Amino acid sequence: MGFEDEEFDCDLPPMAFSPNDARRYWFEHRHHDCGLGAAAWEVLAGSRGLPWPDAHELRNTRDWTNAYRHRGLPTEITADGAGVELVCDDTVTALLVPAGLAAATYDRNALAVPTLATSPPYVPLHRWAMLTRSASLSDDAAGVLTDLHVTVLVPGDRLRLPTGPGTCLDPPHYWHEWPRRSHPGKPYLVLFLQVANMLLTSSRAGCSLASANGRLEVLRHR
Repeated sequence: MGFEDEEFDCDLPPMAFSPNDARRYWFEHRHHDCGLGAAAWEVLAGSRGLPWPDAHELRNTRDWTNAYRHRGLPTEITADGAGVELVCDDTVTALLVPAGLAAATYDRNALAVPTLATSPPYVPLHRWAMLTRSASLSDDAAGVLTDLHVTVLVPGDRLRLPTGPGTCLDPPHYWHEWPRRSHPGKPYLVLFLQVANMLLTSSRAGCSLASANGRLEVLRHR
């Protein structure tokens, strides 16, 4: 990791840098071909997880659908046959989080959450998708997340997933952290509660969520 007062140029990138610095370097150097920009993109595209060992062997949407299902994610081929979608159910959901908030949360926490990210520059409409276990929310809890412009997908909602490094989504998404499995056919997913509370902490919302009577309620901080 470089020191704070070190200067790096196009042909002399640092040995390593944080995702936060990578986003800044990529934003500044993305319009020309240089070592610093390339190094920053490598961090952005794989700083929290490497692709599956067999990813290069997946040739078509059927292969990708089976690979996602093998890791416990409920997926289907899109109606036009050109892509793969996550189909949320009562076990798996996704939080669609404004890119700036999601990136800041990643920079402050050692997350282990399958995450579809967008590259900078970030605009208000860009969202990162953070996959978690499903949870029941009270109206108050849903409202707190809505205030942060976080959308929680409900059973039946669909989310387009990458099917290779050349996949074109709108805006382009890539796996910042690839989905893994904890047991055969079961995804490695953390609790919705954990991710939501990290987002609330990063946003300084002054509250957190807590489980009560089978659903998540808001706990106001004094």
